Amino acid sequence: MDVSVEKLITFEEPADLAACSLSELRALRDDYQVVENGLSYARRIVQGRLDTVAVEFERRIESDADTDLVHRLPNALAAHTRGPGLPRPGRELDPPSWADDIVAAADRMLGATALADLSSVPEADLAVAVSSIAELEREVSGSRREVQRRMDRVQDEIVARYQAGASVDDLLI
Repeated sequence: MDVSVEKLITFEEPADLAACSLSELRALRDDYQVVENGLSYARRIVQGRLDTVAVEFERRIESDADTDLVHRLPNALAAHTRGPGLPRPGRELDPPSWADDIVAAADRMLGATALADLSSVPEADLAVAVSSIAELEREVSGSRREVQRRMDRVQDEIVARYQAGASVDDLLI
């Protein structure tokens, strides 16, 4: 699945941010935020799939038949949580349909029903799934970083205008 930024951004991106009005900049920032939210949602779900499959694969490599997947998951899933600091407030997300397509692509890499019964999946298939899902996660993360860079450029332009004396009332709209 193509998760490139060029494929996901369906709105017009101005070549010269300095030529945009503040309302255009705000709208552009909001458009980027929608894409970033979709990529963030997809990345978290794909990462969870990857962690789940990787834990089962590692269990088999270690020949640890005594510890089942359910007992290993809390540690695996906690590995990607943030450290100390202020948590971000929860947000209601309505991810774009393409975010669900990314998740579906990750699910197809193993098989729709295999995630429910990983113990029955051959080790070779798990290895391929770990590799494929990890690659998808890297692609999604890279696209997300690119969208964040673009969003930061827009935000920097808004801040520069404020610092140059733009009306605070115009900036807060």
